[in-house]
Amino acid sequence: MLLRRERYTILNYHVLREFLLNFIVSFIFFFFIFFVNQILLLVKKVMLKNVDIFMMLQLVMCAIPQFLQYVIPFATLSASSMVLGDLGANNELLALRSLGIPMKKVYKVLIILSLVLTLLTFYISDYLMPQSQKVYKSLLNNIMRELPTFELKENGTNTVGDIVLVNKEVEGNKINDILLFNNSANPEQTISASSGTLELIDLDRYIYKLDLNDTKLLLSEKDISSWSLATSENTTLFLNFSDQIPALTQDSPSNLSNKDLAVLINESKEDLIESRERFHNNRSEILTSIASNLSDVDSYENYLQVKRNIESKLTELDIYGDKEPIGFYYQYYTAEWHKKYVLSFACFCLTVVTFPLSFIKIKYGRLFGFGLSLLVAVLYWYILFFSQLKIFDVTFSSSYLMWICDGIMLLLGGVLLLLKRK
Repeated sequence: MLLRRERYTILNYHVLREFLLNFIVSFIFFFFIFFVNQILLLVKKVMLKNVDIFMMLQLVMCAIPQFLQYVIPFATLSASSMVLGDLGANNELLALRSLGIPMKKVYKVLIILSLVLTLLTFYISDYLMPQSQKVYKSLLNNIMRELPTFELKENGTNTVGDIVLVNKEVEGNKINDILLFNNSANPEQTISASSGTLELIDLDRYIYKLDLNDTKLLLSEKDISSWSLATSENTTLFLNFSDQIPALTQDSPSNLSNKDLAVLINESKEDLIESRERFHNNRSEILTSIASNLSDVDSYENYLQVKRNIESKLTELDIYGDKEPIGFYYQYYTAEWHKKYVLSFACFCLTVVTFPLSFIKIKYGRLFGFGLSLLVAVLYWYILFFSQLKIFDVTFSSSYLMWICDGIMLLLGGVLLLLKRK
């Protein structure tokens, strides 16, 4: 018994070590696939705002939890398939079976690891993502307070989107000799002022107020011969920079905890129940009205009198249709609530899909396992994406659609495993 336990300990350690090594490689691969493009876009936008490197790194770190909820399940899939493929290619699984060691001993280690990663993924999606969103908004507010959109320097030129600001002397947020171009306006706007003050008035929408003195406004078409000029002693402009903020995280349901989502689901469910009650009541009233009109018809002449009213009611009935209101927000919040569990549980489901590899002997097992994991990951991603697109086309709860991808993976793994064992 002691020798058997020691043998299983060695086996468990070997599988654990191989899994962790392959998981690290797979994690890095999927991490760069999901994240590098977003990092480059973020760096480009942030660097244009002249934000220091430390602040930029903090913003980048806030984005990581959003991608880990996808990276960890796919890395788990690749690690498990690479382990089983390599063990099969090296005849290690065959040796284990010849010694009377069942495959469930190998599966046990992989299942335990997948469940640990399931808990880790859920912790990231339900706790770290909401927390990173709060930190991001705080950092962004600090950046906006420091006027990163316009770097106010003496004799400076700043370009933000289609707005170009040229100025001379600067004292704090007070600017002298201002020249402002707005190329997106139609007609194009050119504003000059002797002085002005730039002030942040809305942190949530990132709107600035620019008070100008001795203002001149030049409106011109593309044809320079068509222009108009206006002057004013004092002018106030409101500059909206919300579209220039680096979109790293957003106030969307995916960035909320399941506790917060549950509150939104209950509120939207009450609205959905009320809208469906109104739907049925209105249809019932229309049908009652039609029946009442028909019951009053006792002659052809009388029918002609109520025909127009009946046709109007039938048109109104067609507008309502036969389907109950779907409830956009209820479906959306419910889908996001279940999505956190679906992506977390995917670590286990995708691991089960790899079990049939233990009965296949391939020359390049590790490479084959990695390539197969990419195909399965694409399939899983497609099913999840397709399910999300359909949540607004059905009247039943979107939770059923969200769990389809995990269900298919479990069913596929179980069926293949039974076929291979036979």
